[in-house]
Amino acid sequence: MLLIIAVVGSALVAPSLSLHDATKVYRQDGDLIIGGFVPLHFYNDSTRLCEGLREINALRLVEAVRYAVTTINRDDGLLANITLGFEIYDTCSSPDETLKQVLNLIPGVRVMNGLRDNIIGVVGPQRSTNSIQATNVLGLYDISTVSYLSTSDELSDSKRFPFFLRTVPPDVFQVSVITDILRKYQWEHVAFVYEDDTYGRHADAEFQVQAEKYNICVGYRRGITTLDESRDYDELIADLIQLRQESLISVVILFALVETATRVFKHAEEASVNRDFIWIGSDGWGVFDLTPINGREEVAIGAITIVPKAEVHEGFNRYFNTILRDNSSNNPWLPEYYQEYTVASLSEVPEPSLDMREMICKGLTHEVCLKVLLNNRRRLNQYLLKTNFTSDSNGLVAFKANGDSVGRYNIRYLEEKNESYRFSTKGSWVEYDDPKLVFQQVPWYLKEEKNAPRERYTDDGVPKSVCNDPCTDLQITRPFRDCCWTCVTCEENEIIKDNECSSCFSDNQTFQWPHPRLTHCVDLDRIRLADEVGNIILLLVALLGILVEIVVSVFYVKNRGTKLIRASSRELSYIILLGIFLGYVSAGLHCIPASQVPCYLRRILPSVAITYIYVPLLVMTVRLYRIFSAGKKTAHRPKFIRQKSQVILTLVISIIPVVWALIWIVLHPPTAVTIPPSAERQLLEQKCKASPVHRVGVLGWEILIILVTCYIAFRTRNLPANYNQTRFIAFSVFSSLVVQIAFAPAFFTTDVSSQQDLYIALGSIIQTTVVLMLIFTAKIYAIYFVNEEDQQVITNRPSVRDSSQSVSVRTVSSSLTSGPRLPKHILWNSDYHLDDVFVQPEKDLNPTNGNSSPKLPRTEPVSVLNGKNTSKRPNSYA
Repeated sequence: MLLIIAVVGSALVAPSLSLHDATKVYRQDGDLIIGGFVPLHFYNDSTRLCEGLREINALRLVEAVRYAVTTINRDDGLLANITLGFEIYDTCSSPDETLKQVLNLIPGVRVMNGLRDNIIGVVGPQRSTNSIQATNVLGLYDISTVSYLSTSDELSDSKRFPFFLRTVPPDVFQVSVITDILRKYQWEHVAFVYEDDTYGRHADAEFQVQAEKYNICVGYRRGITTLDESRDYDELIADLIQLRQESLISVVILFALVETATRVFKHAEEASVNRDFIWIGSDGWGVFDLTPINGREEVAIGAITIVPKAEVHEGFNRYFNTILRDNSSNNPWLPEYYQEYTVASLSEVPEPSLDMREMICKGLTHEVCLKVLLNNRRRLNQYLLKTNFTSDSNGLVAFKANGDSVGRYNIRYLEEKNESYRFSTKGSWVEYDDPKLVFQQVPWYLKEEKNAPRERYTDDGVPKSVCNDPCTDLQITRPFRDCCWTCVTCEENEIIKDNECSSCFSDNQTFQWPHPRLTHCVDLDRIRLADEVGNIILLLVALLGILVEIVVSVFYVKNRGTKLIRASSRELSYIILLGIFLGYVSAGLHCIPASQVPCYLRRILPSVAITYIYVPLLVMTVRLYRIFSAGKKTAHRPKFIRQKSQVILTLVISIIPVVWALIWIVLHPPTAVTIPPSAERQLLEQKCKASPVHRVGVLGWEILIILVTCYIAFRTRNLPANYNQTRFIAFSVFSSLVVQIAFAPAFFTTDVSSQQDLYIALGSIIQTTVVLMLIFTAKIYAIYFVNEEDQQVITNRPSVRDSSQSVSVRTVSSSLTSGPRLPKHILWNSDYHLDDVFVQPEKDLNPTNGNSSPKLPRTEPVSVLNGKNTSKRPNSYA
């Protein structure tokens, strides 16, 4: 029977539309009958019918049995005077159909059917689940079952299956082959997809054991069968795609049957999974060559399959081609194949080389020998377990005590040659060889993605299949899935301690910095003023500004009695000078290292300084605007234009930023906090902690004051000959507005505290300097370096608007006492005070002839001649 088993090779699968007659049997009579189970059709689980003819290689299995039996019967040296016969049944690869056909070989059933009880053994079935069904029944009658392709490890249990043998190694060896391939190429992270039956589950269990032994990470495991729905296959492919995106996995082990593998590749093609994986296939689909791929070679190219070692036997090929050509076989399934196929492929058969009858029936007659064989089938089973021989095509054939065969495999590789795809044998694995695995160098087809963040090939040109690239010494590993990891780079302020990131910053404002090797934290130097060149420069500029401001203030106060300074609202000017001084001080405070006292002053001074500068300018400009607007209509003095009123108004408005600052001092007391160091700035620096809301409020207040001042300065542009200093005020506030627009975005878009301080200091210096130069320095220069007769060019210029309305008289005579109306436009000299527009209080203005228009009082006439005022100012307005 072993010689018959050695004939049976691999079978290929192809669908067909033919239906199967389950009653068919291929029978040849003999003294002893060899039963055979071969899958010639597919089994439809929904209809529970055999339908769909397999490819012609299934027919080769049937004819291989006939060829082997015929060869044995012709050899007188093997079974002299004993003729072998056979009965072959179609299992349709179904356990149910196998069990039904097995009943035909039970001795009692055969007798009832009018057949002799002469079954000596069984060849097959092919699938492990079918072999379990067959041997469970036949073993009850001591009938040995020898399978040619059942590889499940479950069948290695000799206590459960004492009458089962196989000429192919169990899956434990197949898993060992897969593990050795993974180890050869250092593929440490793989996916394992298995048939969810006894064939796949036992392989999965064995692979888990070996994977743990050799530190192979199984990043994904899933069982699947042909009964699963399409969405299950879609989920499988989607999971594999996601796994590939998350890691450097490339290898997918597909330990499945041919039908399942076919559906896997079909759904992979639909998901455009082309050249994305290296598929390692078991013999469940590997022995079927290109059949499970079926035109989807781009999906599976580069696949590695493990198949039991089997070579070509030329004698059987000639026999098979002959019966196909001459139709010389009474095979009942041959007509079906003639309808579907016209060509044959190759298989193999060994040459017999032992005399079983001589060993078992030595000294017995023919009749007695037959009785011994049929009545003592257990003795035949023991003989089979001890038998070994060398096959011309397959080498050594032998069994272990549990009925397993020696592990021998061919390793095949799907490659592309001459624009066609084919599986080529590229290596082998033999259990008793050293080394067991021999595998040739092959071309790799794994797709290399452009601009991929990680390389998928090693430097040697071998595809990677690892969880991730090894982490560097400056990274830690984080668990990912079951046994995978990701590399995590610690924050710039952290070190690595026990594979964890540990900060060098503590909660009590103690900061250190990691050593370059991230092994420990090191102390940092505190920043000094000398370390900041920009701060030193601005601090010197601020100090210089303070000095200049003091000098200007001294000269301004010293010359406060001059007509030029008297004409420019001296009291408001003093407030502006105070604001300029505070502005320079504020700028200097932002240039020095932060501490408790400077932080309080930084919170208050900037807004107060801006307020003291621009609120007086605003009040001064509004005063001019009101006076000249009223002067066009009436001689009545507008309310609240005296210096005292203007000063009080300025001080009242100035309270607003102070109150705002005090509120936030209470809510968020200013403190000096240490700025955490960074990779770019590994120094300890302190800053004043402040609320963003407070800063936005201060900025909003400053911009509001400046905008209002800009608006009023714009409205006073048409005063008589641009009276006094309105154009200087306008230029000052417009310049300040530009500074705010330029520096505010830069301040709020930077996270560096030192840069924010520099922006505040620089902006404050520019604003205060512009006001100091235009409003005050120009007057001091005029007082000392411009003739008194020419000083009016600083405060006024000839009007270019409506010259017909300008005053061009040389004298205003006493005839004005008759009640002429006050001219709309009056050109003042620098020594003529603005209050003198209204010479007498309102009660001195008497209506004339019932006319309500005010008239000049009867006082000393006013003469405006060549810039000289010939009258004396009333003491009441001095």
